[in-house]
Formats: sequence, C-alpha cells, structure tokens
Amino acid sequence: MTSPRRSPYKGVLILACGIVLAALLAMHSLVPTTRGLALIVDSMLPWSWVLIALLLLIALFRLSLLSIAGVLIPVVVWASMFWPYLQPAGDPGGADLTVATQNVGARLPQPSATALSLVEQQPDIVTIQEFESLSGQIIQDQMSSHYEHSQVKGSVGVWSSWPMSAAEEVDLGLPWIRAFATTISTDHGDVRFYAVHLPSVRPGQESLRNAALSTLARQVSADPAERVIVAGDFNSASTDRYFSRLTDDLTDSRAEVGGGFGFSWPSRLPLTRLDHSLSRGIDPVADEVLDRGTSDHRAVLVSYDF
Repeated sequence: MTSPRRSPYKGVLILACGIVLAALLAMHSLVPTTRGLALIVDSMLPWSWVLIALLLLIALFRLSLLSIAGVLIPVVVWASMFWPYLQPAGDPGGADLTVATQNVGARLPQPSATALSLVEQQPDIVTIQEFESLSGQIIQDQMSSHYEHSQVKGSVGVWSSWPMSAAEEVDLGLPWIRAFATTISTDHGDVRFYAVHLPSVRPGQESLRNAALSTLARQVSADPAERVIVAGDFNSASTDRYFSRLTDDLTDSRAEVGGGFGFSWPSRLPLTRLDHSLSRGIDPVADEVLDRGTSDHRAVLVSYDF
C-alpha cells in the first residue's frame, strides 16, 4: 500500500505571508502617511515579532520546507533591523556623565515623589518636561533644592551639578517654548545640552511634530560644539521615519548600548519609546528605563564617557 503523496504546495500560504511581512519590515518607509497609517506602522515595528510568532505557530501545523522558509525570511529581516537593541545591556560603571530625562505630565499626582525618584539616581544632569500648575512648581522647588544650577524656559527645565550658560531658546516653529540649549561646563569639558519637548502627535496629526523634528535636526547639525547631547520627550518612536533625521547626525543611546527596546510610554504598560537621549562626540555606555512612577512617561537614565 503506497503512502499518500505530499503536496508540493504545502506551506505556500505561510511562505507568501512571510514574504509580505518581510517586505513590510524592510520597506516600511513606503507605507503612505494617509490618516496616520505610517505613524502607527513605524511605531509598532518592534512588535512585529508577535506576527512572526503567530506565523511560526501556524507553520508547526503545516510543517514543510516552504513553511520553514516563510518563517525564517521575516525573522532574518527583523533581526537585521533590531539586532543593536538585542545586545547585552551596557555597564554604567565609571561613567563620566549621567543624564536623566522624564516627561512628568501636567497636574502630576505625588510630584515630590517623582522628583525625589530622579534625585535618588544621582544623575549629573536632569531635564524635565511638561511641569505645569502647582505640581510643576513643587517639582521645580524639589529639584532646585538638590542641584545648584538650573535653567527653565516654558515647561522645560534642566538641573545640573555643573555651571550652565544662559538658556538659549530653540525655535521649533511653534508659538510657545518647547526647547532650549545651554552649555554645561563639566569636569571633563564643555557639553552643549539641548532640552526638548516636541509637539504631541496623534494618527493623522503629525505635521507639527514632523516639522519640529526637521527644524531641530538642522539646528543641531549646524551647532559647531564638539560634544552635544539632545535629551527629552521627542514624541517619536526610535523607528519613526522622521526620527532618523536626528539620528543621521546623532547617536541613539539605546540603539548603541542595547539591553532591549527601552520602551518608556505609557508607563503602566510601555509599548513604545518616546523619550530619548541622543549624542555627538560623547559615547553612551548605558541606558536604563526606571520603574513606573506617577507620570504617564517612565524616566530614562543614560550614562556617557568622554
């Protein structure tokens, strides 16, 4: 009695799905921006492993060379895109400089606890965004009681262990102040520090943020300073196509040191990373996302070596 002949087409649907998924990953920049589709796709790219896992599960029931190929193709593309994040986390031991950044949100509950949780990490430089109303004033007072030097413009502030030059507003094309630059005289040399809070973004409403990203990228690129750090809430995922306008000239700390994707928003169940510390002329050696506090953003702590 002869055994049933195996179909040569078994697994072809899985192969087709895998090719489509791999193409979406590799060519996501071609996804149209209509109705915020590109924003959603770009921001969720790291989570595409869930689709690959689902494809693998189906392939186990349709096991064949074609189904195996259908899983391996998107796996290879995904890994080639995100392998820098998958490296073991960097070690902050002996770092020359530590920077903390957090969007604390307007009308934050328990503002003192939030400020003290940042101070407890003993960063050399702290930038905070969106401190407003009474809670914002409490945070300012707490931070200023622990740091000798500070600069505040609008709802963005910087506190430092070292002296700072006067804050210089960075014009992002907005009617309100959302960014400024200062030169911090550290024990290891001057660092040009940009504290930023880019406009909020919603699907289909990205134009203000996109324009601000482009403007900021041009200004930082034109800055002659040898060492530059740009930190804050960019309202942009690391995988957003417009964010690359900054990372073409600056190093993304998380992509450089690894340890995972470092999602920071929303704080209860982080799905994406909106808070970044980017640099030029100074090397990130560690990047840590702190535990959930009372803000809707988690704080990011980055260590640098000169």
